[in-house]
Amino acid sequence: MKLLLDEMISPKIARELRGKGFDVQAIKGDRPDLEAVADRDIVRRIAVEKRALVSNDVLDFQLIHNRLQAAGEEHYGLVLTSDSTMPRNKASISLWVKALEKLLRASPAEDALRNRVRHLP
Repeated sequence: MKLLLDEMISPKIARELRGKGFDVQAIKGDRPDLEAVADRDIVRRIAVEKRALVSNDVLDFQLIHNRLQAAGEEHYGLVLTSDSTMPRNKASISLWVKALEKLLRASPAEDALRNRVRHLP
């Protein structure tokens, strides 16, 4: 599975996961072509790359998932988090790396989350 970290998630997490051999990019730093792009368009564009999106914007991305499913469109997965369990601060970077590494090791197939939403603890 390949991941893209949404704009609000530290690019350091992507760098650390790449150092462990995973294909993980962050919008900030790695993908300037996706900065300030509408969320639904990001999901559509990365579907072509067979890449799942990681975000803490649960409400918006759950709605996008529902609309894509209703329209018969595919995506390659949404991994949603909560600030209460996975805060977005420097002290939590190792928590993010461990959680995403566990997900990537458990679901190595590129289509493991196709058309699915996964909530991390």
